[in-house]
Amino acid sequence: MNVPATLTPFTRKIDDIITTTIDATIALAEQVESTLAACQGNNLKLLLDPSIKRIIQEHIKETLNRTPYCSGSGFASHIEGSNEDKEYWLLEWWYKKADGVKKVNLDLDQATQQRLDFRTFEWFKDAQENGQAYIHGPYVDYVCNTSYTLTSAMPVYCAGRFIGVAAIDVLVSEVEQELLPLFNNHKVILTNLDQRIIFSTYPKYRVGELLNDNDAVEVYKTEYCTLYELIKKGA
Repeated sequence: MNVPATLTPFTRKIDDIITTTIDATIALAEQVESTLAACQGNNLKLLLDPSIKRIIQEHIKETLNRTPYCSGSGFASHIEGSNEDKEYWLLEWWYKKADGVKKVNLDLDQATQQRLDFRTFEWFKDAQENGQAYIHGPYVDYVCNTSYTLTSAMPVYCAGRFIGVAAIDVLVSEVEQELLPLFNNHKVILTNLDQRIIFSTYPKYRVGELLNDNDAVEVYKTEYCTLYELIKKGA
């Protein structure tokens, strides 16, 4: 696929956003796994230990501080119940503010977390099912930021057992800020692999809608997104 030379800065920025975010998500998952492995135990109640939670929180905050583009990051875990123990929902989520990194205050006692049950969230389910880094969205994140969001997620394992997901949020508005100065008067549309629009330089095509236009020609594709250019004269 030949990308027009004038779109090269555009595609390079897309690659940078994706690669930076995916790499940071994988690194966070590995840090959580290493933290649990260092405890030399398979008891998943370790996640409830305040000292372990503090270490995971530091990894999350470090991820936010060193990763451009992202607005929030965290670790979500669900521990299945048994005859002896009840099940637990755990969510550590932090976000960037002008005055630093802050924890999301969701009042997540166990009753609240059960009502949220992020096992039903696509970014949690797909990361578990795929067993590798995954990007979900765009979608409106009604839990944390009420904005169109892309979530990069990576499964986390303990002793070979899936225990949760490390994740990073990228606001679509941040993607727009990065891409708009580079589009060079091209009418382009960036979608996820399901053709749901992430970014567009043409007002007719709005974020979150499905692209359905025969005049949109694919000019670039990655394993996470596709870039189209409108070729219809006068579009």
